[in-house]
Amino acid sequence: MTSAKVLARTGMLTLAWLAVLPILAMLLGAMVPIVPWLRIFASDLVPNWVSWFLLGALIIGALGVLAHRARATRVTLALIAAAAVTALAAAIVMLHLLQVAWANGARVDLLSTLSVRQFSEAASPDRSLVYARRPREALWLDVYQPADVQAGPRRPVLVVVHGGGFIEGSRRVGAANMRRYADSGWIVVSIDYRLARPDRPTWNLATRDVRCALRWVAAHARGLHADADRVTLFGVSAGGNLAMAAAYTNDDGADDARCGSRTPSIAAVIVKAPLISPLASWQREGELQGQQRLYMSRYIGGPPERYPERYAALDLRRLSTRGNPPTLILAGKNDPLLPAASVEDFARRSMAAGNAVDLLMLPYSGHNFNTTFNSITNQLSIATITRFMNRYSRELPDPQSKVKTQ
Repeated sequence: MTSAKVLARTGMLTLAWLAVLPILAMLLGAMVPIVPWLRIFASDLVPNWVSWFLLGALIIGALGVLAHRARATRVTLALIAAAAVTALAAAIVMLHLLQVAWANGARVDLLSTLSVRQFSEAASPDRSLVYARRPREALWLDVYQPADVQAGPRRPVLVVVHGGGFIEGSRRVGAANMRRYADSGWIVVSIDYRLARPDRPTWNLATRDVRCALRWVAAHARGLHADADRVTLFGVSAGGNLAMAAAYTNDDGADDARCGSRTPSIAAVIVKAPLISPLASWQREGELQGQQRLYMSRYIGGPPERYPERYAALDLRRLSTRGNPPTLILAGKNDPLLPAASVEDFARRSMAAGNAVDLLMLPYSGHNFNTTFNSITNQLSIATITRFMNRYSRELPDPQSKVKTQ
């Protein structure tokens, strides 16, 4: 073998090892989330990219076989073994996620899971409007409409509240998903709200903004060709906390009559990775404790020792009383920011009170488990959310849409 071929072979094998080892580490980090920091990255990357991980392992394995046939060495044999283990781990994760999807009635297009499109990419709203004005700040919302919005009866509404720890994020996060819901026949209204700053905690302001946006939707329903009696409220992370608080309480934001004259009734609530208990989140140990405490301090104004009454008032478990709208909760079992135990405790309390709560805990998944648009987890999320909305919008009843917890 010439020196050039030896160099090329060595380079190829080096690159193969540099690719397969991180993939295997990520898969193992999601399957057995015990290694600090690795589990943080793995729980977000694996559910979004597991199809690519499987394909990569198969390609590396094929390269290893070719190299082994050309010249059998321990290095090539080890590479084949590593690629096989990686492919097996990826297949296990992928099949488990597919099983969860199938159990919940989601049809997953496997070929499309190899797309790299993100859930905020290649989509834009039909309209952007100011729905409220606060001191030195305008609050905007985006409207996504079906192409045939003016045809037929008024459409149901999905009001979306973004996440970001109460201090960041915007109404454009998840734009591709919102366009997908609009294409399914919904009028989607994605809102901004006042974000907390070091000089302005918003624990008593942000929920008012959500209620104001709801009143705006009711006041402008005719122009939107929307049915204000069929409103689903959808929130993510911090937005999930705000959506649940706005839906479960009777305060309609009447302090600002410019928002509108009435708050529409909420047909259903859908939340992804919601903050349930600020105190439990503050007390949770782990690599991201400092980040989560920053979020809580900015939003609430300080630590729980200083404001115990605020932390207690913002715990959503106190709102798990009878009469709440049907609620769908999607969360990752490995979420490093928000304790899964708080989510499960809320669901138990709410169901015990007689409320309809569907809880879907996704395996191998962390806080951002569906940011790749065509990933298994995002296809599962879109299908589950759409079925739940249709089930409670009184438009397309689907008695088989009960979510199965995994």
